[in-house]
Amino acid sequence: MQGLNRWMNKNLRGRKGQQGFTLIELLVVVTILGILAGIVTLSLVGLTTNANVQSCNSEYKTVQAALDAYMANNNLDTIATAGSATTGTNSMVTPIPLFTLTPSVNTPNYTRNGTTVFYYAWDQHGKITGIFSSAAGAAAPGSAPNNCHITA
Repeated sequence: MQGLNRWMNKNLRGRKGQQGFTLIELLVVVTILGILAGIVTLSLVGLTTNANVQSCNSEYKTVQAALDAYMANNNLDTIATAGSATTGTNSMVTPIPLFTLTPSVNTPNYTRNGTTVFYYAWDQHGKITGIFSSAAGAAAPGSAPNNCHITA
């Protein structure tokens, strides 16, 4: 019996230089990792929102440049207005042809693609006055709820 007690005292008690982690140490590490994961997750949510706004702004600048190029190429001071998103401004053909499937010298393309993600409205001078995420007129990302205009 003394041999068993000696062996238990020798092997089951903590030793100096003991290898391994205590439960408290493991809990502290897991807590720190959880906090860091929460911070990273919250910062990624902001990145996706910012990406949507940047996409909207980029497309806005492209369409505005296409309108300006159309007016300059045709020597126009005014153009037909697109009063709302329901006029088909996403097709880039109605009411003015910014994109043509078969471009020619007389009907060039002013944009690289035929459709856009958002729908646009502009005034008679070719300035975009509204950006919508749907043909029904829902506001685009990053735009104010009552004012769909996004400034460059």
